[in-house]
Amino acid sequence: MSGLSLILETARRAMQAQQTGLGVTSHNIANATTPGYSRQVAGFVPTQPLPEPYGLLGTGVTVASVTRMRDQFADAQIRDVSQSQSRSSMENQILSQVQSSFNEPSDTALSGSLSQFFNSWQSLSVNPEDSSSRNAVLQSAGQLAQSFHTLNGDLTQLRSSLAEDAAAKVTSINTLTSELSTLDRQITAAHAAGQDANDAMDQRDQKLQELSGLINISVSFDTRGSMLVSTGGSVIASGAGSLQLTSAVVGNSIAINTSLGGPNLNVTGGELGGVLNMYNTAIPGILTQLDQAAGALITRVNQIHAAGDGLGTPPPTGNAFFTGTGAADINLNPALQADPNLIAASSDGTPGDNTNALALAGVQNENLLSSNSVTIGQFYNGVVSSLGTAVKTAGDTSTQQQSVLTGLQNQQSSVAGVSLDEEMTNMIEYQKGYDAAAKLVTTVNAMFDTLIQMV
Repeated sequence: MSGLSLILETARRAMQAQQTGLGVTSHNIANATTPGYSRQVAGFVPTQPLPEPYGLLGTGVTVASVTRMRDQFADAQIRDVSQSQSRSSMENQILSQVQSSFNEPSDTALSGSLSQFFNSWQSLSVNPEDSSSRNAVLQSAGQLAQSFHTLNGDLTQLRSSLAEDAAAKVTSINTLTSELSTLDRQITAAHAAGQDANDAMDQRDQKLQELSGLINISVSFDTRGSMLVSTGGSVIASGAGSLQLTSAVVGNSIAINTSLGGPNLNVTGGELGGVLNMYNTAIPGILTQLDQAAGALITRVNQIHAAGDGLGTPPPTGNAFFTGTGAADINLNPALQADPNLIAASSDGTPGDNTNALALAGVQNENLLSSNSVTIGQFYNGVVSSLGTAVKTAGDTSTQQQSVLTGLQNQQSSVAGVSLDEEMTNMIEYQKGYDAAAKLVTTVNAMFDTLIQMV
């Protein structure tokens, strides 16, 4: 029914609605710098009108909902790009450490040790019986072996640390999936009760983005707003609970699995994907190439040296120069180290003969690797060059994807971000609306007084 009571009720509803709007504005202002927070908007709608002889009479306003402003499509794109960007960034970081281990170009690096080793044979060929030149050969050989050891050890240690890093990232992933599952249950329960769960949804979106930076994920939502997060074909988080991941070194690789067992998960994205690629593929490939270079050097130098003669009567022969088979265990033959006269500079034992020393110096020019198409030096330089290219590619990819990611985040911020200027305007608007409704109450109260006095 119309009358003063209806006007008073309309004013009350207006005051309540403006107060709610002011509350939403205050919440936005308070969370203007909160990571992942989405601006909220009070949805004002007219209340049910009353039929009157002259038509429908409005009864005021109410807040039907408090909606968070969020671009879900941008969220999905951000998660997709984040997976790739995080992986390339991690690979760039690790490859840069590998590059630092090589320390090229440098006289103290492996390339410098190789040059000094072959140069020492060239110097010995000038005076094959000179003891100082023989000692120089032994010294350069020891330095070369140490260079191989150091580089192999650094890369092996770095790779070992990646296994620990992978385990730590799996722990972080498990924490996030557990938290996501809890938040999802809160959200679906609120929706079932007809309530908004905007803050919880913001937290869920923020954690989904964090998770996408760690591992490749696929996210879907049902009509109830409940999420389903999967990776490598396995669901790892939903309202029903989370599935814990495990990390273990199996054979020569890191395997990621679930607590339920079964096939290993195909982890290709996020920081964990980058770590796995470096541990399982990239670094082992470099270590294998170092072993190939060391192995070729050991085999060829030993072949030539064993066929030559040292100093003595009769001239000692048949001695290997190096021991070991690869970069980790290449060493100077202890017998030569104890007796430099065993160094075979001659090919026939004739005093002053330097042909074997020259042959050993010439090993640096022999095509011994890649199907006998490149020298040891060329092969090693190719490894260094490929590494440099990989570092640059990973860095460029990371930078490019970060640019795309920043653009998407700015796009999301234009929708979900809080503008303090806008909120201040809304605050004034709600305040004026509240004041006007309060003035209406005062006016109706005066009208009631007038009516009472008339009675």
